[in-house]
Amino acid sequence: MTFLSRRPKFRTSNKFSRLVLIAAGISAQSFAWAVQEHVAEQLLFDDDLSLSSLLATSVARHPQAGMLVARSATRDAESKYADRWLPETTELTAFHMSDQSFDDIGAYENEVALSFPLWLPGEKKAQSKLAESLTASRAGTEAEFLWRVSGQLRQQLWQLKLAVRQWQLAEEQEQRLSEVLQQVTLFAETGELSRADQLATMEELAIWKGETMLLEAEYMDAIRLYRSFTGLEIIPAQIDESLSTLQTVEAEHPALRQAMDRMAEASASTEVVRQRSNVRPSLDLFWRGFRGDTRSPDVNALGIGFAMPIGKSPRREPEVARAYEVFAMAEAEMLETKRQLDLGFHEANHVLHTTRERLKNSDVLIKTASERYQLDKLAFELGEFSTSEWLRRLSQFKKIEQSHELLLIQQGAAIAAYNQAVGESL
Repeated sequence: MTFLSRRPKFRTSNKFSRLVLIAAGISAQSFAWAVQEHVAEQLLFDDDLSLSSLLATSVARHPQAGMLVARSATRDAESKYADRWLPETTELTAFHMSDQSFDDIGAYENEVALSFPLWLPGEKKAQSKLAESLTASRAGTEAEFLWRVSGQLRQQLWQLKLAVRQWQLAEEQEQRLSEVLQQVTLFAETGELSRADQLATMEELAIWKGETMLLEAEYMDAIRLYRSFTGLEIIPAQIDESLSTLQTVEAEHPALRQAMDRMAEASASTEVVRQRSNVRPSLDLFWRGFRGDTRSPDVNALGIGFAMPIGKSPRREPEVARAYEVFAMAEAEMLETKRQLDLGFHEANHVLHTTRERLKNSDVLIKTASERYQLDKLAFELGEFSTSEWLRRLSQFKKIEQSHELLLIQQGAAIAAYNQAVGESL
């Protein structure tokens, strides 16, 4: 390649140049040794790993996965209780009375009673409705959990993709500037550029290296978070999603559906408290053995009895009031969930629209900036502008390139966020 001659700002002696090259060689060896000592963590991209499979793995090891099992056990227990013929366990009572310690005429009385507690009027029906509401909410609870974990997984995936792309881009830009430093060093050795130009380029490269190291650290953190969340050493090669066709938050949204199910459960639970009482009716069976004195015959008898509480326990009123308070909280949570989902949808829709518009503008900008970069590179090699101007233009192109790559990632993340907002799981 033929270069136009430049007038050097100052010339360095050959001895000094050799010292600089020796020092640069020592620094390069030290840096290479440091790179060898540092073992970067890596994830493998797997074409066969789907997002749904990744979600299933993440759900299975999620800390709150046991809550689904516990809720299922609660539902089964309430259903089993609603199917019982008797609301409480059977009670057995017995007593024996004798006059041996007093008159001692041989009188005694024995009694054994078996008590069967009964449902209060309306209580069993209320309990059955509670069991039905818990059973009906099973699918909604599982769907909401999948949706919630999907949101967490989406965030992990796109943070990781952003981190790895920013790091890769920084390495590419650093390599580009390293090639510029080689050119500047060659110009300096031939006297076309000054030592100050070489030092300025070395300083700029050092700054870029520092930024690359920080981005690498962020990439390592993103890997650890992903590994901790999924427990996997692989990541789907394709994480982009198709945009949902839903245009609003519908009633079948997992979070909204669960909130409505919880409100229905609270209503059914309130009705159970209203119908329940601390004292309940019972059916009693008796056996009694009796003798008046030693000359009288033994008299055995069987009997049946019935107990019915009159009115409700005074303690029921505060219990019912607390149950209504729980229902009011469930209703408020449902309304708050609906409001938050609507706001989240509008925000996701706005971000997606804005990102797409910005990306259209960025497509034009990156094309013109890339073409200008090639022209500026040639102009610098021909000596049409100074090294400092070339470094300034490189820095400007670097920012444009980083912004464009960031928008590309943000567009995919915005689509995932929109799908999450309308209630679609992975």
